[in-house]
Amino acid sequence: MKYEQNLQVKLRDRYRRLYKTGQDAYVTECRYLRSFVLKSPALRAIVESAERADPGLSVEDWIDQNINSDGYDWPDSEEGRASVIWRLLNDIAQGKANVLQLGTSFAPVGERDIDTILRYMTEQAIEPFVEYLEERLGTASQTLYLLERLKRRLETFDVDELYARYDADKTHGEAIYDRYIQKFLFDQGVDYIISQPRSASGEADNIANVGSDDSLVEETKLYNGDHYDVSYIRKGFNQAVHYAHDYGKTVSHLIVINLSENNLQISSDDDATLWPPRLHASGVTVFVVVIRARPMPSASYRGSQKTVAVTRDDLAHLE
Repeated sequence: MKYEQNLQVKLRDRYRRLYKTGQDAYVTECRYLRSFVLKSPALRAIVESAERADPGLSVEDWIDQNINSDGYDWPDSEEGRASVIWRLLNDIAQGKANVLQLGTSFAPVGERDIDTILRYMTEQAIEPFVEYLEERLGTASQTLYLLERLKRRLETFDVDELYARYDADKTHGEAIYDRYIQKFLFDQGVDYIISQPRSASGEADNIANVGSDDSLVEETKLYNGDHYDVSYIRKGFNQAVHYAHDYGKTVSHLIVINLSENNLQISSDDDATLWPPRLHASGVTVFVVVIRARPMPSASYRGSQKTVAVTRDDLAHLE
């Protein structure tokens, strides 16, 4: 809860800065707001969920047809409106939109003061988007935020202990890490975790809250570059897609426990700067979270490292 409250405060602060900003720095402040959303897993998850909520909505077509010199109109759903505003914010931040021309769509006819026009646009467009994010913090899925914390927790505090347990009992290695994931999620407040439930496609490692929008469908796979290789990750990707179908979901998560000395670089269908990488297949978005689970020497003793690139073609051939 404290995390959500802090995020709400920071989000509101960024909105205030934008509201008070004049024409000279308006695009820059939009860029800061966009970057803040993208770097916050919980906010990014809300935006991505809104985009998936209305797959029949063409955001670009809506903007072309409904936001012009005659005024503006929003889609029927709040999710649709959030998706349209998010696109407008991206276009402004990336220099794809003429901010003054766009602003006149939201200002009264005849208004000529540029700062006033921008303030109208901020109130009519950006503020509803910020309110949408604020309202859904704590109720929308924060799975990506939790998985990011899982990755940091294991890599920072528990890597030595878990690897020692794995090294002593490799036969049950995957179960050791899967149990750790279950315990972490429970400690973070995910109360109803079902481990390896039977479905039409087999047994997912972990599912939670599948009857709501705040759901988790997760598969865990080891990687060591030998017996557990890229083909084993591909198997996990296939399972993640099929399990999502079994539970009527459009999102699933694949956690890759990297036990090798190499870096793993997973291809992404979206912006490569966004974490985690994600691939779209058969109507499902699979978020691939790679966790470095092998203790490594300090950087000064590590020497050069090999990076293993895992492409879309390596994974997204459904079986």
